[in-house]
Amino acid sequence: MCSPFGTPVYVFYEEDIERNYRTLRSALDEHYPDSVIHFAVKANYNPAILSVLREMGCHAEVYATGELSAAQQAGFDPSALLLTGMNRQPAAVERALELGVEYLLVDNATELERLIDAATATGTRPKVLIRGNPAMDVPTRPSIATATRETKFGLDIASGRAMAVAERAADADSVELAGVQLHIGSQIRSVDAYAVAARELLAFAGDVRDTCGVEIDVLDLGGGFPVSYDEPVPEAEAIIETMATTIHETAADLELPLPTLFLEPGRRLLGNAGTLLTSVGVIKETPYATFAVCDVGTNAVSSYWPYPVYALKDGATGHTYDVAGPLCYSGDVIAEGVSLPSLERGDRLAIDRVGAYSLGSASHTNAQPKPPVVLCRTNGDVDVIRRPETVDDILANAEVPDDLQ
Repeated sequence: MCSPFGTPVYVFYEEDIERNYRTLRSALDEHYPDSVIHFAVKANYNPAILSVLREMGCHAEVYATGELSAAQQAGFDPSALLLTGMNRQPAAVERALELGVEYLLVDNATELERLIDAATATGTRPKVLIRGNPAMDVPTRPSIATATRETKFGLDIASGRAMAVAERAADADSVELAGVQLHIGSQIRSVDAYAVAARELLAFAGDVRDTCGVEIDVLDLGGGFPVSYDEPVPEAEAIIETMATTIHETAADLELPLPTLFLEPGRRLLGNAGTLLTSVGVIKETPYATFAVCDVGTNAVSSYWPYPVYALKDGATGHTYDVAGPLCYSGDVIAEGVSLPSLERGDRLAIDRVGAYSLGSASHTNAQPKPPVVLCRTNGDVDVIRRPETVDDILANAEVPDDLQ
């Protein structure tokens, strides 16, 4: 594990990022060449990480303002960006259009009206993707399923709400109705869900053609490609092959031209490319468990996923630990019941597969500084891509009224 710092520190591997992208791109080249990969910047907005993907030929899917700025800093051309999200503020939409962003997702009727106004104000004609919601069963955790009846995302297809927005977009002079989009969720455990999504979305595209007289050019099936934590998951090629076969068959049945396929993976491109290194400070035995208390906790990595945890020392496993952080709440436990070699103070642990979502969800609980980030390059160099944060950084925006000083 390469790092010029002590611990805690996030370590990313350029070789893993490149391999993940090549694997997905190769599967698409074989099964559906007319396709574009947009990395979901919400999974990791570090500009250096984004730059690695940009150099591989990847595009980017961004939310307004912060993620758009990160993509700019990473050198993405605005034409390679897809602006998604909901409740985007008018100024943010106008900024994206002025920069040259061409494709924008529309999640609701209000969003479309804002986009129409922004396009008129900027003298642009952006391409609109309508986000549909087929209210389907999604094989993942409910909190990260985004195409179900209960979700806040997308426009319901069955009730006609999605079609009403599509008709409005087709009638508006300042925007172009270019495509339809569906994102079913994160960490999808079945290839069949992608087949259902593709059929549902193409059926909606067929209805748009029949109702609005517009042939859909872009079919965006979102992301959600899983990574393995503690159980097997579908391989990228299996997902792509299923998706491609379904698109070809369904488009033929509906007499639709084959659309350009957009994908928005995040976790699959970066999940296994990042590791959090931490040091054990205390071994604490209770009548019920033995805790390995580290110098970082759930302020730096969520306890939501069963991340693999490894000890960076030799020795037979068989000692069971709850790997915990030092923070002042009981939920600050990263992993329970982990089999590791006998640990003592100073031993280092690797919390693996934290490359997606950890940087963005890291917090300042107990006013703990966020760890630095390094990138291990394919040429053997190690670059600092986020400096170590200090307490001064945390308090930099704080102000104390004069009468309280």
